[in-house]
Amino acid sequence: MIDDRRDTQFLPYNLMAIPMDDKSTDRFVVWAETDGHSMPLVHSDLPFGRLFDEIVVPYQNEEPFFIDGAPVKAKELKRIKILRAKSGLAHALGEFNWILKNGAPELQRIYGQQYSTRYEAILREKTEDVTAQIIKAYDRAIKPSIKDYLPKRDELLGAATKVFVEAMKALGS
Repeated sequence: MIDDRRDTQFLPYNLMAIPMDDKSTDRFVVWAETDGHSMPLVHSDLPFGRLFDEIVVPYQNEEPFFIDGAPVKAKELKRIKILRAKSGLAHALGEFNWILKNGAPELQRIYGQQYSTRYEAILREKTEDVTAQIIKAYDRAIKPSIKDYLPKRDELLGAATKVFVEAMKALGS
């Protein structure tokens, strides 16, 4: 059993989940299944701006992008999910990774063999799928001005954040 009182800075994986409100955005995880990779690709702990810069804008413009260090093209994707971190994700992933590195050898072996299944189970419990809301934010706030994305990045991301927050509130999250 892991002591819940220890300082989380020593966890091998520290992901901060920030509550949703009008003044902040959350951390996101991208989960993708692609041709040519037998295991899902995961990109974690993305703030809103980096999510758009590194994943959403290139994906929507059919440009290559990277997930989990692997180059990806939209046409290679079988499935992509954008997940918003909920409370407890950092702790659950930290505990999971701690067991992988420091647990009893038998537990390390089992967790290693079941890595994808266990990781996905944690994501299913400690995140929510916001793919549709992120794409909606892109379509409404960024796509109409995509040619000005870099010069007006902050302004466009602010508008996208507002659309995203409104969409999440409408869903009751």
